[in-house]
Amino acid sequence: MKLKVMTYNIASGRCYEDTSKINSFGGTPQDLTRCGDIIKKISPDICGLNEINHYFSDSAKIKNQPEFLADYTGLRSCVFGVAKTIATAGGRDYGNAVISKFPVISAETLSIPDPEIKDENAYYETRAITKTKLDVAGGITVLQTHMGLAIAESKNAVYKVFSALDEIDGPVILMGDFNMRPSNILIDMLRERLFDTALIRPDEYLTTFPSYVYPEGFSALDKTPPCKIDYIFVSKHFKTLSINVPQTSVSDHRPIVVELEI
Repeated sequence: MKLKVMTYNIASGRCYEDTSKINSFGGTPQDLTRCGDIIKKISPDICGLNEINHYFSDSAKIKNQPEFLADYTGLRSCVFGVAKTIATAGGRDYGNAVISKFPVISAETLSIPDPEIKDENAYYETRAITKTKLDVAGGITVLQTHMGLAIAESKNAVYKVFSALDEIDGPVILMGDFNMRPSNILIDMLRERLFDTALIRPDEYLTTFPSYVYPEGFSALDKTPPCKIDYIFVSKHFKTLSINVPQTSVSDHRPIVVELEI
């Protein structure tokens, strides 16, 4: 059986195509249909999403982004996992989601522990893993995550992934925004447990961030982004047939798309 799997950090629906509207805080017009159009064009069987809002404030046009994208793209199954609740602007839950063509068997949110000591010069944010078991090929577990920027956060996230893997029987897909480059020792540790799908194209960096055009800089549609921080890992049950990074600057990340066989 072949499956098309996608991971995409959608930046809460903010758009980065018009660089004249990008400010130092990443403030850009919000249009979730643009991300939805990218997903529809790619037409994945399973799609993991980062930086997505759930039960947004009453002033927002779209209050439940996961359900909106599930409906808009035709991927009817929808699971949201809250990483944190943001009190400003009327309040919202913020985290990760999985939308899919396949029914959901079970779902839960795994909280990633915050570091006990926060002494790095880094932005800290509470993170989580959305764990979803889908009713396909006897049951496939999807771990969708957005890891932290600080080293201590990254370590906690990877150890939480290991703990989750120890409790899962059967096929696993781990994906999301890891905020780590491929040379990071923690990525190597993950590769000891799961297969990094990017390794089927070892001569290419498959960069994903940032996707957009800096006002004084280059066009991201003409040149590749400088960093790879988004990944799709799979268990030994899968064979990776292809991987690509679609050329788009709708979000500040480009998606990763893999074709798998199980």
